[in-house]
Amino acid sequence: MGRHPRKPKAQVSFDPDRFGALVERTAIVGEIGLDSRWSRVPFAEQVRTFRQALDVVARLPRFTSIHSYSATAPVLEELRRTPVAVPVLHWWTGTAAQTREAVALGCYFSIHSAVARQSKFRTAVPPERMFVESDHGWADPPAAIPCRIEWVEHLVAQQLCSSVGEVRRLVWGNLARIVRDTGTERLLPSLLGMFLPA
Repeated sequence: MGRHPRKPKAQVSFDPDRFGALVERTAIVGEIGLDSRWSRVPFAEQVRTFRQALDVVARLPRFTSIHSYSATAPVLEELRRTPVAVPVLHWWTGTAAQTREAVALGCYFSIHSAVARQSKFRTAVPPERMFVESDHGWADPPAAIPCRIEWVEHLVAQQLCSSVGEVRRLVWGNLARIVRDTGTERLLPSLLGMFLPA
């Protein structure tokens, strides 16, 4: 559940009250954010929607996926303006300096294969702030998703001089910590609890 910055209809129809009511019933918010390169939505409108969404998740802490493609500086500016508990940066294209600032702001990083080889994730992002994702290659069939995740785990393991198994345990541990810190256990399927480390 979110309002992707590239989707004109989603941006125009955004209602912060309805969004807040929906956020009360979910553990994960995504995607919200900004995109200065590929979006057909005027940037000022993206910023307005993003600010309203951040106001909600600042009040209701959730795992929040933030789209930041080619808009890293404005996204960081908005996170300084409205700090949120668990900002998870998706499609992060920021510089090493911006990455360090994002870490200081409490950001997590959702890494896919197109960015996994970048050394900033090894040098500037603590492992306890990392997730892996399958978004790159979005046109692939659903059956390809596990393979994409495994490839990202492999690339991240190389960056961390670790094993795929250790990366997988790290990611599940990071998710478990976020679930505990946001108090959203009750909003997740009970079956998921079997996979979250205690």
